[in-house]
Formats: sequence, C-alpha cells, structure tokens
Amino acid sequence: VAVVVLGLCLHLWCWGQFSGTMAGMLDRMKEMFGQSGPNGSAAPDGEMDPNTPAFVASKDIVKEGWVTKQSRNIREWRRRYVVLTNDCIATFKNGVPGQSYALKDATELVFFNTALAVKSAEQETGKDNAFCVQRTKDGRYFYFVANSQQEKEEWIGAIGRLMVRRTVIMDPEEECGY
Repeated sequence: VAVVVLGLCLHLWCWGQFSGTMAGMLDRMKEMFGQSGPNGSAAPDGEMDPNTPAFVASKDIVKEGWVTKQSRNIREWRRRYVVLTNDCIATFKNGVPGQSYALKDATELVFFNTALAVKSAEQETGKDNAFCVQRTKDGRYFYFVANSQQEKEEWIGAIGRLMVRRTVIMDPEEECGY
C-alpha cells in the first residue's frame, strides 16, 4: 500500500497536481478516488449534519429493500440493502426489514441536505428497472436497479416525495397570499 501511495504522490507531483503537505496530498487523493471509512464503509464527503444520529431506528425508515447498486469507484453492480429515511439514503451489505442500522456500517450515504434529483435511468445504464439519484452539489449520480418496474416506481416516488417535502416547508410567519 505504501508503495502505491508513494507512486501516486510522485505521479501527482510530476504532473503539478500536488504541492504542499502530506495532508494536502491525502485530500487530493480523496478528491480523485472517493473517500471510504474503516472496513470499506461509506464516508459521506463532509455532507453529514453533525446533529444526525449515529443510528437509523426502524421507526424512522420510510422505505427499505434489496436493489442492485453501481459501486462508487469500480462501477461494478452489487446487491445492496437500501434504507430510505427523511434525512438520507443509506446502503448496506446486509439487511432485514424492521432492523435498526448504524450509519457507520453503510456502504454509501447520500444526505438530503444537499439538493437531489431522482429519475429513471434505463437508457444510461442499459438495464431494465434502473433509476438514479443525482446529488446536485457535485453532480454525482448514484445508480440503482430495482427488482421490478413497480419497485422502481415505488423507489422513485418515495425519494421524490421526500425531496418535495423538504423543499415546500414554509416559514410559519410567511403567508400564502391567495
């Protein structure tokens, strides 16, 4: 691992993409290759609200189930258990309906505090029942494949309703004006 890191550092330095401290180099490498937590767990790219609880209680789950998801770096398709809450979409290697989950065990976390878009993605992926979530802060796409057309529509609908719900909350002092 050290040889690979050293080689990458040398490569970046030669191409003028790195100058500065080792911390700066690590930050640059995270930008280039994504960020993973311990044991391959997800790192939410600094978007996690500090007030977010460390666990997702079963009562807070809006929708959950098995889908196939495209991996972050290698772009392989992997079966993942997806948990949708009012705050985020989290994917896990294992899952059981009604279970609580530790966010540190998630393989991917996408928080709703960054604007999102959700849509069908069958053309982009070449797969039936595909949909994607786009994080608009950086344009990153997260691709999923549901087990059926009906499940795909349920996922898109559930995610879309949460997005709309977050954007239409009005200030209590504000009046409708009609």
